[in-house]
Amino acid sequence: MDHTDQVAQAGLVQAVVADDHEIVLHGLRDLLGCAGISVAAEVQDGLAAIAAIKREQPDLALIDLQLPLANGAEVHAEARRWSPQTRFVMLTGSASPQMLAELLGTGLHGLFLKSGPPSELVEALPRILAGVPVVGRAVAQIVADAESAGLTRRELQVLQEISSGATGLQISQHLGISAKTVENHRASLMRKLQVHSTASLIMSAVRRGLLSPDG
Repeated sequence: MDHTDQVAQAGLVQAVVADDHEIVLHGLRDLLGCAGISVAAEVQDGLAAIAAIKREQPDLALIDLQLPLANGAEVHAEARRWSPQTRFVMLTGSASPQMLAELLGTGLHGLFLKSGPPSELVEALPRILAGVPVVGRAVAQIVADAESAGLTRRELQVLQEISSGATGLQISQHLGISAKTVENHRASLMRKLQVHSTASLIMSAVRRGLLSPDG
């Protein structure tokens, strides 16, 4: 038994949990309890999460990506300045490959989809607490599928904009590129995904895991 296991079993490992849904907080509390980790604070928005992490200096912080007032990425960026020893794990209901790839580059200790099996997170906790970054299988698959499709980061951005219903002009304004460049990216996306309409482009992207079903 290593030091991390001994500390966890002694109930000395503490966590801060942040999610804006009470039922999710309850489930995470039970999940951490099964791993021998006590919850020092439960909060439901990003600003409260930052304050709790600064105050509690926890060993672990489980943070939902979509938090009100400050999102999970903002919480991580700010709170780690005040509690550098904390291991940060991000949970998300859905995210684009681009967003997941960007999150993986921020120094998180763990990144998991909420749709994944609870056992995956529980089994990963000892490694995370030991400082080993762990990526959920579904997250790794989404990022790998995007890479295998040969899509560039900019193409993924355009794809996300298209799925949200943005026009070519709106996409060019949002991304700071010309309307012609937007159309070139749209044509490239259709060629790479072997489709011939916007509707089939979005459907193909969802099937490949490049977009969440709700866009």
